[in-house]
Amino acid sequence: MFNVTRLAEVPECLSRGNQYNHQQVVSSLKTMFFEKCYLCERNDIQDVEVEHFNPQQAGGGRTDWNNLYYSCSRCNSLKSNTHTKLLDCTDANIDIFRKIRLVMTVAPDDDVLVEATDKNPCEQTQNTVRLLNECYNSTNTALRGVSREALIEQIYEYMIAFMNARNLLKKPSTGRTIKQGAMETIEAMLNVTHPFSAFWRWQYLHDSFLTEHYSNLENGF
Repeated sequence: MFNVTRLAEVPECLSRGNQYNHQQVVSSLKTMFFEKCYLCERNDIQDVEVEHFNPQQAGGGRTDWNNLYYSCSRCNSLKSNTHTKLLDCTDANIDIFRKIRLVMTVAPDDDVLVEATDKNPCEQTQNTVRLLNECYNSTNTALRGVSREALIEQIYEYMIAFMNARNLLKKPSTGRTIKQGAMETIEAMLNVTHPFSAFWRWQYLHDSFLTEHYSNLENGF
């Protein structure tokens, strides 16, 4: 997951009725969440849904601006009304990326690793780990099996780009110009605006070559 700063300006349409998925709301959320699902971090979402962080059945405001989040249909469906008391990515007091480690698998059919980084994680962290584990790995219905496959393929595509750039930096025969381009590729992927940025940040932090020779790349997070 990734941190965002909620826009202070509340979409005017929310004060006029109960249409929480009005175009103004969706547009504001899209900008605020860098066009990414706030849970899985997929971008270029064709199946956008406005998600209620605190379910309406549990008292979450239907048109409360602070309760509306940008989500893909897969994650919104998996979260539903059953996952509550989660880490809030709009809370500036929480460095949400460092609370949960995400590691891509070598084989596409294996589960993505989702784990808390604290030895004694709080309830919100544990609940969020459980939800993200479902978001990345659940195949409990035929449709979720298909959507999971598509999600993993997208992550894999970027994983290959990261590793190709890393290999260029490692290779002694790589020229200066190409190395600069490779470094900029990794730098871009570590940026919070990039799809699946949490994966690439953990990939970087667990790579001693990158952290030792390109330690400046961590300055962005």
